Amino acid sequence: MSQPLDSPHVSRSFTDRRNGSRAARRAGPVPSDVVTGPARRDGAGRAPTRERGGPPPARASTNPLLILWGLGILLAAYVVTALLRSSGQVYPWLDRYGAAGFGFTAAAVCLWRAHTHAVNRVAVTFLGLALVSWSTGELLASILSIQGVETATPSIADVFFLLFYPLTYVALTLLVQARIGRLGRPNWLDGVVSGLGAAALCATFAFRNLQQMTSGSHLQSVVNLAYPVGDLLLFLLVIGGTVLLGAQASAGWYVAAAGLVAIVGGDTANLLVSPRAQGPLGGTLAMVAWPTAVYLLSLSMWTSSRPSDPLRDSRAPGFLAPGLAAIAALVILISGNVGRVTDVAVALAVVTLVAVGVRVGLSAQELRRLTEERHRQANTDELTGLANRRHLTHILDAFFLEEADDEGPARRLAFLFVDLNHFKEINDSLGHPAGDELLRQLGPRLRDAVGAGGTVVRLGGDELAILLLDADPEAAAEVAERVTAAIAAPFALRSVETSVSASIGIALYPDDAPDGAVLMWSADVAMYRAKLGGDPYVFYDPSLDGLNNHIHLLDDLSDAVRNGELVLHFQPQMDLATGTVPGVEALVRWPHPHLGLVPPVKFLPLAEEAGLMAPLTAWVMEAALRQCARWRRAGRDLTVSVNVSASNLLDDGLVELVERLLQRYGLASRSLVVEVTESVIIKEFDRAGAVIRRLHDLGVLVSIDDFGAGVTSLAYLSGLSVSELKLDRAFLAGISDAGGPRTLELVRATINLGHEMGLRVVAEGIEDAVTLARLTELGCDLAQGDYISRPVPADELGPVEAPVAAPLP
Repeated sequence: MSQPLDSPHVSRSFTDRRNGSRAARRAGPVPSDVVTGPARRDGAGRAPTRERGGPPPARASTNPLLILWGLGILLAAYVVTALLRSSGQVYPWLDRYGAAGFGFTAAAVCLWRAHTHAVNRVAVTFLGLALVSWSTGELLASILSIQGVETATPSIADVFFLLFYPLTYVALTLLVQARIGRLGRPNWLDGVVSGLGAAALCATFAFRNLQQMTSGSHLQSVVNLAYPVGDLLLFLLVIGGTVLLGAQASAGWYVAAAGLVAIVGGDTANLLVSPRAQGPLGGTLAMVAWPTAVYLLSLSMWTSSRPSDPLRDSRAPGFLAPGLAAIAALVILISGNVGRVTDVAVALAVVTLVAVGVRVGLSAQELRRLTEERHRQANTDELTGLANRRHLTHILDAFFLEEADDEGPARRLAFLFVDLNHFKEINDSLGHPAGDELLRQLGPRLRDAVGAGGTVVRLGGDELAILLLDADPEAAAEVAERVTAAIAAPFALRSVETSVSASIGIALYPDDAPDGAVLMWSADVAMYRAKLGGDPYVFYDPSLDGLNNHIHLLDDLSDAVRNGELVLHFQPQMDLATGTVPGVEALVRWPHPHLGLVPPVKFLPLAEEAGLMAPLTAWVMEAALRQCARWRRAGRDLTVSVNVSASNLLDDGLVELVERLLQRYGLASRSLVVEVTESVIIKEFDRAGAVIRRLHDLGVLVSIDDFGAGVTSLAYLSGLSVSELKLDRAFLAGISDAGGPRTLELVRATINLGHEMGLRVVAEGIEDAVTLARLTELGCDLAQGDYISRPVPADELGPVEAPVAAPLP
């Protein structure tokens, strides 16, 4: 390979040493496994792709590895011979042509890696070309020196030696960039600072003979300086790359780094002392440095890396290497004042400290950005982009802290508590990703509806809050109306268009609450009342929502159920084909001594809360069937529909109760229709289905109430033993408008599909003649609503005349 520098055929100038250890020291690249890891990218930073179903990437055969083993054995043997031979002894064909052949073989193995593996292909190719360039320079220099001709400075061999450096720089840059991806400027500066500091240290020793290197012609001086400068830049990239990679550095990277250290070590040894003063050890180091480096660089491309662990938290890059580099730069500058340090080392030390200053400035800027980002993340709901509960707490605390100052002006604050209706049904039917998508679409809508004068907060789940500063009741009501309209607009979810509504409770400071906690609670209970009453929004009312009033209502309701102080009203269901009334729906009312006639939507949630649903339903069921028996004895063949709640349907005693009451009053099973909401079935499909099947086996008709209020499909309910489908009034909204053909066709398709499944279709909430006419045209079986007849007591239920249906446009 390389011959000793004191060979009689080698010039003592820096350039002419290229035939010896300098000829073997032109540095090299970095392993593919430097970047082989979680990113698995090519040298340009792109992830390798292949068509689905195509062949997997080709696996390398064992031949290259066998070649590397052979090269390793040859290198070890060469090192042994170099140690055993006498000083100055040279074997031309081994030290010169052998070195070139060794380099070409290592380059071929490296290019083989680039050919057979898509990972880092571009970077590994640059590395292979760099090794080819060095080997070509070694071969040309050997041809010239073997003839006993003193090599000219510069020579054709220098072109290939120096070409090695830019090719290697490109390979290093691509490999590091592909491994770590995109880094911030402070991270890159860590590598730059570390590399510059290491280069400054190296230059302190390597450039001592600067005068000797620049003693020739101008061109000779440039070429002579190009080699140590190239080594310094290479060393800078290696140190900087190691710092940037940190824990991501693979075994292949460290193998390559060892080769590059061998290059720099051999070259530095040549520059520290004169060639004749090196001695046996210095000559041996010069001989074996480059062959060892070439072998390690090629081997690094085939070094396996341990798979990364994506579950482990990535560590932040440390400051040890940049800190040591800064200290080294300071030491060099101080030494320059008291001793002899080369100008190159001083310049590199100055640049290092400048880079440290820039790094500190960027670190401060990055710290500020991260602080702002973490503050934003801590106060923002990730799903919707709205403010979160923590931010709400900060706002309320700041507001009421300012209000505690008596010297400040009195201010107002409106709190709107928003709860989405039927959101759980969307999650249950379409899946939680659909619910998340609805919330994502909802965030921008609410921000636009509220405007700059308020803040929208997601409290969690489907609950939201809106804060309006200095808002009076009129302003709060106006915002509530805009929010209701924004929420009511359809949402496109997984190719399905669905709608939700909202219930909003509004509380005002200082009218309704003295502090933030009570203000939020007041809005919450008002929202609960809005949901019970089916209102879009209501204001907090202490007489209805107060805690003491709530407890008294529970006591009054318990007494009313226990003493039978409830009444039934009945709403007729008209046959749209004949205009007759074949059945009625029983609706319970609570005649409260102070509140008047309370509808079920307002007191049934209280009954659920107090555990009164079982005795309440038993009372309603018995009263309805008792009245049905009276009508039948009077010659009126009416069926009666009774609603049951979720807790009733899942009660093991429901079927036995129905059977016992039918027998008690001598009624046929088909005299009773049990109505169950679709939301109840969705929540407990299997258990609800079993109870419905038992009722069907008993002969009782089961109806799916409020169909269309959620997102359940008829196909989902097709496995249930139901006999009737009752369309919700919200589902029918818009069919009276000739401008809503999509809604009209959806209702038409639902009615037709219900008939194909053998179900009777009932429409509720009919409030105008056009809707009635539309339903008649669509073939709906039964209809009920205030336009036909309001719910009335049993003694007021006389013959119902069919109302006039308006002509359709």
